[in-house]
Amino acid sequence: MKSIVDPSALVIDLGAQKRPTVISVVGAGGKTSLLFWLAELLQASGRRVLITTTTHMFMPTSHWPVVFCRDPAMLPHASLTSPISFCFHSWKANQGKVQGFTPEAIDALVQRPECDVILIEADGSRGMPLKAPDEHEPCIPKSSCCVIAVMGGHTLGAKVSTENVHRWSQFADITGLTPDATLQLSDLVALVRHPQGAFKNVPQGCRRVWFINRFFSM
Repeated sequence: MKSIVDPSALVIDLGAQKRPTVISVVGAGGKTSLLFWLAELLQASGRRVLITTTTHMFMPTSHWPVVFCRDPAMLPHASLTSPISFCFHSWKANQGKVQGFTPEAIDALVQRPECDVILIEADGSRGMPLKAPDEHEPCIPKSSCCVIAVMGGHTLGAKVSTENVHRWSQFADITGLTPDATLQLSDLVALVRHPQGAFKNVPQGCRRVWFINRFFSM
Protein backbone atom coordinates (compact mmCIF):
# COMPACT_ATOMS: atom_id res chain seq x y z
CA MET A 1 0.00 0.00 0.00
CA LYS A 2 2.90 2.36 0.73
CA SER A 3 3.90 2.32 -2.95
CA ILE A 4 0.72 4.14 -3.96
CA VAL A 5 1.85 7.64 -4.94
CA ASP A 6 -1.44 9.36 -4.10
CA PRO A 7 -3.66 7.16 -1.90
CA SER A 8 -6.41 9.79 -1.79
CA ALA A 9 -6.96 9.24 -5.53
CA LEU A 10 -8.78 6.01 -4.64
CA VAL A 11 -11.60 7.84 -2.90
CA ILE A 12 -11.33 11.50 -3.93
CA ASP A 13 -14.71 13.19 -4.38
CA LEU A 14 -16.57 10.03 -3.35
CA GLY A 15 -19.85 10.73 -1.66
CA ALA A 16 -19.56 14.47 -2.17
CA GLN A 17 -23.35 14.66 -2.36
CA LYS A 18 -24.22 11.86 0.04
CA ARG A 19 -23.23 10.67 3.48
CA PRO A 20 -22.10 8.17 4.47
CA THR A 21 -19.75 7.15 1.69
CA VAL A 22 -20.22 3.41 1.08
CA ILE A 23 -17.26 1.54 -0.41
CA SER A 24 -17.49 -2.18 -1.25
CA VAL A 25 -14.37 -4.27 -1.87
CA VAL A 26 -14.64 -7.41 -4.02
CA GLY A 27 -12.39 -9.87 -5.80
CA ALA A 28 -9.32 -11.81 -4.74
CA GLY A 29 -7.13 -12.07 -1.65
CA GLY A 30 -6.00 -8.84 -0.02
CA LYS A 31 -9.44 -7.32 0.54
CA THR A 32 -9.23 -7.24 4.33
CA SER A 33 -5.78 -5.61 4.35
CA LEU A 34 -7.03 -3.03 1.87
CA LEU A 35 -10.08 -2.32 4.04
CA PHE A 36 -7.93 -1.74 7.13
CA TRP A 37 -5.53 0.50 5.20
CA LEU A 38 -8.42 2.53 3.78
CA ALA A 39 -9.96 2.83 7.24
CA GLU A 40 -6.79 4.36 8.68
CA LEU A 41 -6.36 6.64 5.66
CA LEU A 42 -9.93 7.93 5.90
CA GLN A 43 -9.88 8.23 9.69
CA ALA A 44 -6.68 10.29 9.47
CA SER A 45 -8.60 12.76 7.30
CA GLY A 46 -11.15 13.21 10.09
CA ARG A 47 -13.82 10.74 8.97
CA ARG A 48 -15.60 8.26 11.22
CA VAL A 49 -15.35 4.79 9.66
CA LEU A 50 -17.41 1.62 10.12
CA ILE A 51 -16.14 -1.71 8.73
CA THR A 52 -18.44 -4.65 8.03
CA THR A 53 -19.06 -7.44 5.52
CA THR A 54 -21.84 -9.00 3.48
CA THR A 55 -20.12 -12.40 3.60
CA HIS A 56 -17.62 -13.76 6.14
CA MET A 57 -14.21 -12.51 7.20
CA PHE A 58 -11.63 -13.40 9.82
CA MET A 59 -12.18 -11.88 13.23
CA PRO A 60 -10.28 -8.56 13.39
CA THR A 61 -7.33 -8.56 15.77
CA SER A 62 -6.87 -4.79 15.87
CA HIS A 63 -7.56 -2.57 18.88
CA TRP A 64 -10.65 -1.08 17.25
CA PRO A 65 -14.00 -1.90 18.91
CA VAL A 66 -16.15 -4.73 17.54
CA VAL A 67 -19.96 -4.74 17.89
CA PHE A 68 -22.28 -7.69 17.19
CA CYS A 69 -25.97 -7.21 16.49
CA ARG A 70 -28.86 -8.61 14.47
CA ASP A 71 -29.88 -5.32 12.90
CA PRO A 72 -27.22 -2.60 12.50
CA ALA A 73 -29.88 0.01 11.79
CA MET A 74 -31.09 -0.40 15.39
CA LEU A 75 -27.72 -0.01 17.12
CA PRO A 76 -27.49 2.50 19.98
CA HIS A 77 -25.83 5.77 19.01
CA ALA A 78 -22.85 5.13 21.34
CA SER A 79 -21.97 1.94 19.43
CA LEU A 80 -21.09 3.92 16.31
CA THR A 81 -19.12 6.84 17.72
CA SER A 82 -15.59 5.36 17.63
CA PRO A 83 -13.25 6.84 14.97
CA ILE A 84 -13.00 3.31 13.53
CA SER A 85 -15.24 0.40 14.50
CA PHE A 86 -16.43 -3.00 13.28
CA CYS A 87 -20.00 -4.26 13.17
CA PHE A 88 -21.02 -7.86 12.44
CA HIS A 89 -24.04 -10.13 12.76
CA SER A 90 -22.41 -13.09 14.52
CA TRP A 91 -19.20 -14.88 15.45
CA LYS A 92 -18.41 -18.38 14.14
CA ALA A 93 -15.86 -19.56 16.70
CA ASN A 94 -15.18 -22.90 14.98
CA GLN A 95 -14.10 -21.05 11.81
CA GLY A 96 -12.48 -18.05 13.45
CA LYS A 97 -14.68 -15.87 11.28
CA VAL A 98 -17.44 -13.32 11.67
CA GLN A 99 -20.65 -13.27 9.63
CA GLY A 100 -21.90 -10.02 8.20
CA PHE A 101 -25.20 -8.61 7.05
CA THR A 102 -27.34 -8.77 3.94
CA PRO A 103 -26.84 -5.95 1.44
CA GLU A 104 -30.35 -4.76 2.33
CA ALA A 105 -29.43 -4.45 6.02
CA ILE A 106 -26.45 -2.29 5.11
CA ASP A 107 -28.62 -0.16 2.84
CA ALA A 108 -30.80 0.48 5.91
CA LEU A 109 -27.72 1.28 8.02
CA VAL A 110 -26.84 4.05 5.58
CA GLN A 111 -29.76 6.05 6.98
CA ARG A 112 -27.90 6.38 10.30
CA PRO A 113 -26.13 9.74 10.80
CA GLU A 114 -23.13 8.58 12.85
CA CYS A 115 -20.75 7.24 10.18
CA ASP A 116 -18.97 9.20 7.48
CA VAL A 117 -17.73 6.09 5.67
CA ILE A 118 -18.88 2.45 5.60
CA LEU A 119 -16.30 -0.02 4.27
CA ILE A 120 -17.62 -3.43 3.21
CA GLU A 121 -15.91 -6.69 2.38
CA ALA A 122 -18.45 -7.88 -0.18
CA ASP A 123 -16.85 -11.01 -1.60
CA GLY A 124 -14.91 -14.14 -0.66
CA SER A 125 -11.87 -15.71 -2.31
CA ARG A 126 -10.36 -18.13 0.23
CA GLY A 127 -7.24 -15.98 0.13
CA MET A 128 -6.45 -16.83 -3.49
CA PRO A 129 -4.89 -14.09 -5.67
CA LEU A 130 -7.43 -14.43 -8.48
CA LYS A 131 -11.15 -15.15 -8.64
CA ALA A 132 -14.25 -14.86 -10.78
CA PRO A 133 -17.67 -14.52 -9.14
CA ASP A 134 -20.13 -17.36 -8.79
CA GLU A 135 -23.82 -16.90 -9.59
CA HIS A 136 -24.60 -15.50 -6.12
CA GLU A 137 -21.51 -13.26 -5.90
CA PRO A 138 -20.51 -10.60 -5.09
CA CYS A 139 -22.95 -9.26 -2.46
CA ILE A 140 -22.82 -5.51 -3.06
CA PRO A 141 -25.23 -3.11 -1.30
CA LYS A 142 -27.13 -0.82 -3.68
CA SER A 143 -26.05 2.13 -1.55
CA SER A 144 -22.40 1.64 -2.60
CA CYS A 145 -20.90 4.63 -4.40
CA CYS A 146 -17.57 2.88 -5.08
CA VAL A 147 -16.58 -0.74 -5.74
CA ILE A 148 -12.92 -1.75 -5.61
CA ALA A 149 -12.01 -5.01 -7.38
CA VAL A 150 -8.81 -6.62 -6.05
CA MET A 151 -6.52 -8.87 -8.12
CA GLY A 152 -3.05 -10.26 -7.41
CA GLY A 153 -0.53 -8.70 -9.77
CA HIS A 154 2.15 -11.21 -8.81
CA THR A 155 0.27 -13.85 -10.81
CA LEU A 156 1.12 -12.15 -14.11
CA GLY A 157 3.45 -14.40 -16.07
CA ALA A 158 2.67 -17.32 -13.77
CA LYS A 159 0.70 -20.47 -14.49
CA VAL A 160 -2.91 -20.41 -13.33
CA SER A 161 -5.06 -23.28 -12.11
CA THR A 162 -7.33 -24.25 -9.23
CA GLU A 163 -4.30 -23.76 -6.98
CA ASN A 164 -4.34 -19.97 -7.32
CA VAL A 165 -7.76 -19.15 -8.81
CA HIS A 166 -10.99 -19.22 -6.81
CA ARG A 167 -14.01 -20.26 -8.92
CA TRP A 168 -11.81 -21.71 -11.64
CA SER A 169 -14.72 -22.74 -13.87
CA GLN A 170 -16.10 -19.21 -14.04
CA PHE A 171 -12.62 -17.75 -14.47
CA ALA A 172 -11.87 -20.10 -17.37
CA ASP A 173 -15.19 -19.30 -19.06
CA ILE A 174 -14.41 -15.57 -18.96
CA THR A 175 -10.72 -15.66 -19.91
CA GLY A 176 -10.67 -18.73 -22.14
CA LEU A 177 -7.65 -20.05 -20.23
CA THR A 178 -6.94 -23.71 -19.62
CA PRO A 179 -5.21 -25.16 -16.53
CA ASP A 180 -1.49 -24.29 -16.33
CA ALA A 181 -1.79 -21.56 -18.96
CA THR A 182 0.40 -18.49 -18.42
CA LEU A 183 -1.55 -15.46 -17.21
CA GLN A 184 -1.27 -12.31 -19.32
CA LEU A 185 -2.42 -8.77 -18.57
CA SER A 186 -5.03 -9.18 -21.32
CA ASP A 187 -6.61 -11.96 -19.25
CA LEU A 188 -7.06 -9.62 -16.29
CA VAL A 189 -8.50 -6.98 -18.61
CA ALA A 190 -11.00 -9.57 -19.87
CA LEU A 191 -11.99 -10.28 -16.26
CA VAL A 192 -12.54 -6.56 -15.66
CA ARG A 193 -14.55 -5.95 -18.82
CA HIS A 194 -16.77 -9.03 -18.76
CA PRO A 195 -20.31 -8.41 -17.39
CA GLN A 196 -19.96 -11.54 -15.21
CA GLY A 197 -16.42 -10.66 -14.19
CA ALA A 198 -14.73 -8.51 -11.55
CA PHE A 199 -17.39 -5.78 -11.53
CA LYS A 200 -20.45 -7.99 -11.64
CA ASN A 201 -23.46 -6.64 -9.70
CA VAL A 202 -22.02 -3.13 -9.40
CA PRO A 203 -24.85 -0.58 -8.93
CA GLN A 204 -25.49 1.84 -11.77
CA GLY A 205 -23.50 5.06 -11.48
CA CYS A 206 -21.06 3.49 -9.02
CA ARG A 207 -17.35 4.30 -9.35
CA ARG A 208 -15.23 1.29 -10.29
CA VAL A 209 -11.64 0.98 -9.09
CA TRP A 210 -9.40 -1.80 -10.40
CA PHE A 211 -6.85 -2.49 -7.65
CA ILE A 212 -3.88 -4.66 -8.65
CA ASN A 213 -2.33 -5.87 -5.40
CA ARG A 214 1.29 -7.04 -5.05
CA PHE A 215 2.29 -5.73 -8.47
CA PHE A 216 6.05 -5.47 -8.90
CA SER A 217 7.67 -3.90 -11.97
CA MET A 218 10.60 -5.88 -13.35
